[in-house]
Amino acid sequence: MEAAGLDLALMVFEHTEGAERAYSRVPTEGVAWAREVAFAEHHRRDRIVVRGTVAGHYVDADDEQEFIGGTAEGAVGGAAVGALLGPPGVAAGFVAGGLAGSIAEERPGPHLRSALFDEVRREVPEGASAVILLATADDVDAMVRALEGQGGRLVRHHLTAEVASALQAAVADSPSAVPPSSP
Repeated sequence: MEAAGLDLALMVFEHTEGAERAYSRVPTEGVAWAREVAFAEHHRRDRIVVRGTVAGHYVDADDEQEFIGGTAEGAVGGAAVGALLGPPGVAAGFVAGGLAGSIAEERPGPHLRSALFDEVRREVPEGASAVILLATADDVDAMVRALEGQGGRLVRHHLTAEVASALQAAVADSPSAVPPSSP
């Protein structure tokens, strides 16, 4: 996925299972954006769970449990939050998020907070969920059209090439979401 011209989009739905239900009702066979989504859930007592594909890598993060690839998810979230504040915010968010993620790897435990979860917390109300997509504007438009009529609310940010590259680099150490090819 080329870094230039990427958007970060969250399609927010009522209920913690709302995003997955909406996604399951749309045709996804052979649809490029459908292989690049992650799902976020904002549970009771302010617990956030994010699972799925970000920039071709599998993310599995829960703010009450140990991160899988915590530094990467923290950095991704920090950069995403920073994107809203412009280039200086991206750098600060990337570093702060990465630090929060690396702390999560070293000291797992309850009430972990990182920039990724803070961003989801801001955009996804408690008891709700979201489909998250980091993709080209055309793919985000296709996702929005596919999910129209499902009751979702779109939150969308156009990313600079620098921010998109930073997000991709942040998840590079996470497991690849593409299955290995058969010999």
